[in-house]
Amino acid sequence: MRKNIKKVFVSILAATTIFTSTGPALAAKITVNMPYSIYENVEKTNISSGVVYEKIMRFTTSGWWNINVLRVNLLDPYTELKGLFNPNGIPSRDKVSSLVEKHDAVAGINGDYFNYTPLPSSLGTLINDGTIISSPIERDYALPSFFVDFLNNAKIDYMDRSMVATNLSSGKKVIINAINKITTNFDVLTLLDKNWGAKSIGNKFHSDLVEVVVEDNVVTDVRIGKEAVNIPQNGYVLAVRGEERMQGLDQFAIGDSIDLQLSTSPSTDEIKFAIGGGSIILKDGELSLTNINSQGNAPRTGIGISQDGKEIILVTIDGRDNSFKGVSQEMFGAILRELGAYNGLNLDGGGSTTMAIKPIDEKKATVVNKPSEGTERLVVNGVGVFSNAPVGELSYIKVSTDDSNMFLNTSRNFTVKGYDEYHNPVALDESKLVFSHEGIEGIIEGNSFKALSEGKATITANYDGIIASTEVKVLGPVKDLSTDLSNFYVDLNSEKALPAFSGRDAHGYQAKVYSKDIEFTTINDIGTVTNGVFHSGDKSLAGVLTAKLGDGVRNIVVTIGSDGKLIEGFENINNIKFTPQPSTVSGSINLSQEAKEGKSSVALKYDFSGDTGTRAAYLNFMAGEKAGLAVNGMPKKFGLWVKGDGSGTWLRGTIKDNKGETHTIDFTKNIDFDDWRFVEAAIPSNVSYPIVLEKIYPVETDGLKKPAGEILLDGLTAFYPPALGNVVLPTPSSLKDDKNVKSNVENEGFTFAVAAEPKKLNDLVKYDASSKIKARINKSKIAVFLNSVSNEFANGLNNYARIDASSGYKKNKHKDLVFISVNTDKKGIRATNSNQWNNLKNDLANIQESNIVLFLTTPVFGSNGFTDKLEADLLHKYLVEARERDKSIFVVHGGSSNTSDLKDGIRYIELNTKTPAKADDIYDLGIVEFVVNGSKATYTISPLFERPGVKVK
Repeated sequence: MRKNIKKVFVSILAATTIFTSTGPALAAKITVNMPYSIYENVEKTNISSGVVYEKIMRFTTSGWWNINVLRVNLLDPYTELKGLFNPNGIPSRDKVSSLVEKHDAVAGINGDYFNYTPLPSSLGTLINDGTIISSPIERDYALPSFFVDFLNNAKIDYMDRSMVATNLSSGKKVIINAINKITTNFDVLTLLDKNWGAKSIGNKFHSDLVEVVVEDNVVTDVRIGKEAVNIPQNGYVLAVRGEERMQGLDQFAIGDSIDLQLSTSPSTDEIKFAIGGGSIILKDGELSLTNINSQGNAPRTGIGISQDGKEIILVTIDGRDNSFKGVSQEMFGAILRELGAYNGLNLDGGGSTTMAIKPIDEKKATVVNKPSEGTERLVVNGVGVFSNAPVGELSYIKVSTDDSNMFLNTSRNFTVKGYDEYHNPVALDESKLVFSHEGIEGIIEGNSFKALSEGKATITANYDGIIASTEVKVLGPVKDLSTDLSNFYVDLNSEKALPAFSGRDAHGYQAKVYSKDIEFTTINDIGTVTNGVFHSGDKSLAGVLTAKLGDGVRNIVVTIGSDGKLIEGFENINNIKFTPQPSTVSGSINLSQEAKEGKSSVALKYDFSGDTGTRAAYLNFMAGEKAGLAVNGMPKKFGLWVKGDGSGTWLRGTIKDNKGETHTIDFTKNIDFDDWRFVEAAIPSNVSYPIVLEKIYPVETDGLKKPAGEILLDGLTAFYPPALGNVVLPTPSSLKDDKNVKSNVENEGFTFAVAAEPKKLNDLVKYDASSKIKARINKSKIAVFLNSVSNEFANGLNNYARIDASSGYKKNKHKDLVFISVNTDKKGIRATNSNQWNNLKNDLANIQESNIVLFLTTPVFGSNGFTDKLEADLLHKYLVEARERDKSIFVVHGGSSNTSDLKDGIRYIELNTKTPAKADDIYDLGIVEFVVNGSKATYTISPLFERPGVKVK
């Protein structure tokens, strides 16, 4: 028996490549050094009785830790843990969010390590309510498990089992090696029951697999090399192959009575829930590694038990991301301990790491971590958190809004939700809600507040004496108005919901703006706007929709209607061909006599049942040997007649533009019809014309769906909109920085210049251009350089002081201004030198001077900004906090242009620090010049060389 069990385990390990080693417990004491914490934010939410969700965002010298925690109170009578797996059977892997929804849990995490081949199954244990769903491996080779008994005592330990089927007719006993888990060779005896799925294995992999079907304790069939058979609801199938592994199973005959004895240690009579894991990483408060040691920094999932045994702690931590780096298994144990665990188990991690929550008032589960593969991995099982708390009387209410910032003379809507003492949702009678405000002047109408003065306002909701409040910050008047949409197309007599608008005040603070607060006007009588929806007229024309609020103005070009031109009638298939993606997809293209237009259409047949990844069946357009269908002019959309097959697949296409960039277009997200329908695909507004239509294809991305069918395509049409013509548009707004002005130096004032040495400039332009740059810099009292300065260039500089802002962290003061230099050469502060963060935090919090100028060698935001976008946002947060202590903050950084941007009161000034590559690059060189008079600082950005004024040889 031991040999058989070991082979099961070894087979599983051989097929599992996500960890590096297994072995016995390590005797040596494990210690880890926790990285220094730069910043931490913790948010806590009660999602049900006895369950608290915590989101911990911690920025350390090793990177960000996105720690998601579920704290489960074992003493709560309405809360329990159970295993999650697909109701269709263990091999049918599923997303954690889907498992949470299907089982109506309030939360869940991914569970045990699992084997992919030949069919997915977990490595370790899964027990629900005393029923073995997946058996533990024999104790000598077992992986650890977490389990909770029916008295809610939790433990992490190794389990053993005894599984014997006795033929009462012959007295022959057979040892069962595994329940609902299989090996590649099927050479150990396996029991498959209804939890495996509807069907047995059959001859899918081997023609000599023996399957004994037992129903109501009686053998009903003995099968060798036959197709899969239905697994009885009140029975099971015993499966094995190979003469040496038959273990007497060949003596089982139809009609024999079977006695099945399954037991575990601890006993299943005591176990309410158990799940297997990889390694005990925390034992009685000490770090440990017992079995699977997944080395290196990676995403992690784990489960911990508090020292008093009253709390279960489910934890995920993200990794393999520009911001989230993951942690080692040892560090994960230390994190579990820090979170309050005394014993801890490492579950499957990496791409499997997922946590999803579904508060009782929500129908859909939300993934709260960031899966490292960009989407949820399909897993075999998970840990579910359940609540059966009764719905009680209203206990408390919550007030929320969609943006805590708003502008003067605009409105903000508020939502109120009610909950009982167990955090179940309680319906509210909105007529009983009474809103009030304090702190500023304003008007409340229903659930909407209109601000009539600037400042902070407290909005309070009162429901039969139960009160809750929230704060909003009212900014100054709108100075600039923006939206992501610059143009759109709409059919005649149609509607289109307008995009979200946002505004900025004079200091660059941003807030959402409702359409009801915006004045809309049109050019060319194209339509009207009502409640944020544009209604087009009955004429095909182009015009402009102008949005105005305060000083903010934004224009949107609107095209109504279009003329269609047939570009492919599918009367033959000479210029199209079929290709599958991946190769496991089968399909074909044929001409069909069933046509919507003309004499024929094209039939695209596909079969996506052979794989679980993204699958597509490509109809490729060809022009001889050249790929793609060239499309003349500048169409805005394509249209296509499709006779569907009701498969629910996604119909997409790709186009290649004049710059060689490929764009994906969508004809329909769901072919849920089986008749002829005309579907349309909008062409992205950022394409460079002319374009080529490369392919059209049905695609399935959900690994659980395996459609096969045939669709007909006909009448491919390009639609060309009417031209706008010559119209005079209102001038769009732009935010003007009141500190970006030329000022004179007053008594006791001073100037400083920020520049960069353009290396080898004189060699490029063939004259001494550097002297002119140095002369300009010498006009300022202090010179700051964003790159290192050569001795040759330094010769001739005669400033009072010179600061090298590229050499690492330093702080300099002059009068009422502080200069702070931070090196960000590796596209981030931490990545370059994490020690800079501690200095920067302390200095920003304690500087007494009125003005702070922060110098960085690279941009903060944008495509060339910090690689870690969360670090960029954190830096901005600290700068805003300093600004709100009455500081003027300027950030001058290297980059590829000479520009400035005002964001939440922070001025980001970019200076071109690129090394010139050709003579004309001299005209892109700039200088930032500051004038500081007392506590007031202003700046200008100027070119060092005007194009007409420089003679380049």
